Amino acid sequence: SPHPVTSTACTMLSRVSKGLARPGSRLLSGAAGSEKLAMVGSGNFGSALVRILGQNALRHDIFDNEVKLYVYEEMIDGKPLTEIINETNENVKYLKGAKFTPNVKAVPDLAEAVKGATMVCFCLPHQFLKPLMPTIKESVAPGAKVLSAIKGIDFDDNGVVLISDLLRQGLNADCSVLMGANVANDMASDQFCETTIGYKDAKNGELFKLAFDAPALKVGTVPDTVGVELCGALKNIVAIGAGYSDGLGYGGNTKAALIRIGLKEMIKFCKMFYPTAGIDDDTFLESCGVADLITTCFGGRNRACAEAFAKGEGTWDDIEKSKLNGQKLQGTITAKDVMTVLKHKKLEAQFPLFARIYEIAFEGKDPKSIVEL
Repeated sequence: SPHPVTSTACTMLSRVSKGLARPGSRLLSGAAGSEKLAMVGSGNFGSALVRILGQNALRHDIFDNEVKLYVYEEMIDGKPLTEIINETNENVKYLKGAKFTPNVKAVPDLAEAVKGATMVCFCLPHQFLKPLMPTIKESVAPGAKVLSAIKGIDFDDNGVVLISDLLRQGLNADCSVLMGANVANDMASDQFCETTIGYKDAKNGELFKLAFDAPALKVGTVPDTVGVELCGALKNIVAIGAGYSDGLGYGGNTKAALIRIGLKEMIKFCKMFYPTAGIDDDTFLESCGVADLITTCFGGRNRACAEAFAKGEGTWDDIEKSKLNGQKLQGTITAKDVMTVLKHKKLEAQFPLFARIYEIAFEGKDPKSIVEL
C-alpha cells in the first residue's frame, strides 16, 4: 500500500491543482469529483453554456473535470463537427471564435455523452427532445438531476405542457430551469450578464448555481421553476412583435409600448394557466423576466428574423435558412403553441398582442397592425 505521507501529499497536490485551475489550464480530464456534468445540445446558447461548465468543472472540487457535450453530428467542409470541436476547442459553426477549455469533450453518440452523468443540462429545440429521453434515462447515473435551458413550451389536449415536466416524467428526475438575459454571442466574449435558475430542490438548485456562476455570469436562484420557464418561452413571442416594429422603422417609443404590453400578457398567461404553481411576482423582476424580455427585443434571432419578415424578405423558412446558420427560430413555434392553447380555451381576446403577433406571422395580417391592438 502507498506510504501515508506520500498518499497525503498526492491528495493535497490534487486539491491545489484543482483550486488553481483557470480557464485555459490543461488538467487531466476525468479527475475525481462526485458530480459529473453533461450538456445535451450544442447550438449557439448550448455552446455558450458548456463553455462555462468546462471552466467551472476545473474550478470546483465537487465536479469531475471532464464535461461531455452531445453534438448532433454534421459535416463541416468534409470533416465531422465533433472532431473539429475536440481538436480546436471551438464550435466553429455555432459559436465561432469562443474557445472551450480542453476538458469539454464533444461526443456524437448520445448514450456515451451522458453515460454516468449526475448533472445533465439540456439546451436544444424542444421539438427534438422527446425521442432522446429513453436513451438518456438508460445511460445517466442513478438519481441524476437535470436542468433545462430550453426556451419553449409544448401542449396537449389539456393545455400547456412545460418542458421541465416532460423531463421530470421522461427521466424520473428532479429538474431545475435556467433562463435569463443571455444572448449567446455576448456571453462568448465574456461580457457581463445575469441569469436565473429556478429550482424545486434547493440543494440541486445550489449545485447548478455552482456549475454556472462565473465572473461574467452572475446566477440568481428562485424557488419558482414554472415562472422562470414560462418567462423564457413567452418572451420570444414578444420579441417577434419587436422585430415587426423594427422592420417597419418604428422607434423606441413603439418598441417600449410593445414590451410593456407583452410583459403584462406574459404575467397574465402565467397566472391564468398556473394559478396554484406558486409563481412569485418577483420572478418577473429577475433576469429571466423583464431583463430577458428587454435584451431579446433588442438583440437575438427572433427579433432579427421578424424584422426581415416585416420587410418582406421571404417566408419564415427562407429567413431561418438565410439568417440562422442551421439554428432554429423558437418564437414562431412558441407563438403557434400558445395560440393553439388560447384558441382551444377561447381566450384569444384576452391576449391581443400574442394574438396579433400570430396573425401577422401565419394568417397574412399586415405587420403595421401590430400597433392596432
